[in-house]
Amino acid sequence: MKRHGAMVHRLAHGSFKAVRRVRLPLAPPKNSQESELIGLSGGSMNYIGSKLSLLPQISRVLDLSDVPPYGIALDIFAGTGVVSQLLKARGHTVYSNDWQYYSYLTCAALIECDSIPEFEKLLSDYEWGMRIREATSSTSLFPTCSYGSGKRFMSGSPATAVLSYLSRLAGEKGAFYEAYCEGGSGNRQYFSRENGMRIQAIRDQIEQWSKDKLILGAERAWLISGLLEGADKVANTASVYGAFLKHIKKSARKPLQLYAIDPVRSTDATAQHRAFCADAETLLRKLREIKLRLIYIDPPYNSRQYNANYHILETIARWDLENFTPRGVTGLRSADENVSEYCSKRHVENAFRRLFQLANAEFVLFSYNDEGLLPREGLEALFSDYCTDIAFYEIPYRRFRADSNGENRNYKRDSTHEFLVLGRLSATNDTQTESAYLHRTPALA
Repeated sequence: MKRHGAMVHRLAHGSFKAVRRVRLPLAPPKNSQESELIGLSGGSMNYIGSKLSLLPQISRVLDLSDVPPYGIALDIFAGTGVVSQLLKARGHTVYSNDWQYYSYLTCAALIECDSIPEFEKLLSDYEWGMRIREATSSTSLFPTCSYGSGKRFMSGSPATAVLSYLSRLAGEKGAFYEAYCEGGSGNRQYFSRENGMRIQAIRDQIEQWSKDKLILGAERAWLISGLLEGADKVANTASVYGAFLKHIKKSARKPLQLYAIDPVRSTDATAQHRAFCADAETLLRKLREIKLRLIYIDPPYNSRQYNANYHILETIARWDLENFTPRGVTGLRSADENVSEYCSKRHVENAFRRLFQLANAEFVLFSYNDEGLLPREGLEALFSDYCTDIAFYEIPYRRFRADSNGENRNYKRDSTHEFLVLGRLSATNDTQTESAYLHRTPALA
């Protein structure tokens, strides 16, 4: 099936309709933005289920199945937004969704924005304009997070001035520092004392600008997502935020650095890209009257809930410690917040079937793997019941490791097999004609 990392099309033992058997050599990307996206080997946080290294295969599958590179594409479990960016670079109007708020803000910065914000209202305010410009250094450099070239963001732009000001704020104590940082009253150390105090000061300032209506919603999302990227790089964890380390590791002692989120530019100047923070089924119901070209589904694969693994990022994004008391040693958020049925072996199949029943799209592309809660046979049956022209690809893939093998963890395998399944949704799911492929944004209740 596989040789030297190649991807091979797998026939599904007669359970699929109209399955093609195809070897899948990778083709060159269609444009320079797509080339940057699929050629990058790093550049985002170490995220469970990230599809960054699978972008070439995803792009190739879309090409082989003749999915037109226009119309609305919905990335319904967007995570860090890497596939949303690929779809945007390919030419789609992209709707990017995740019910985790940190993911929503990141996707708003990467997808809704088509350029780096100008911060016109903030900088035109006399007092703030003066303070920010005085703090700006002529040599300011910030790493970019664009899943592209990895260039450094140069000085001279309004956004650089704002990032420079925030970077120079003196650290301060506050609710987040006390709950989660070295030296805080919560006795947790997700961040060093210095970095924790700087996160507190920077996030407080962004929130105050927002409350004073000096920055727009997109500008707020851009600043917070840049802080999230920087904070993740200096977190005192093995990888995810299910626990902190007993001692502050070397990389967590490095000074916090803000990132400049550099959005992918649209190929269509009239496209209105949208980011949503909603339950997947709720969003599909709201979009029911809009015919989508493609839905990309990349759900959780196992029982690990994202709300626990990334609760620190969620708290930085929401900045809502006045609304809950951190629970237990690790300081988790509310126990019933964003608990996903896709992480339950008992409920996962019915949850997937509800998604397919609600989907009003021409194509569906589904990512899963051979360690998922739904076995391959169940995935094949799901597509067989709702789709035609089904293609099933099995890809050898290096598994995600939150930590190394040790006393409390022993990974049975170093690799898994990733599944990419693409099908054309049956006519019974359609509610509109081809003329309903819209580039404009739907009115949501």
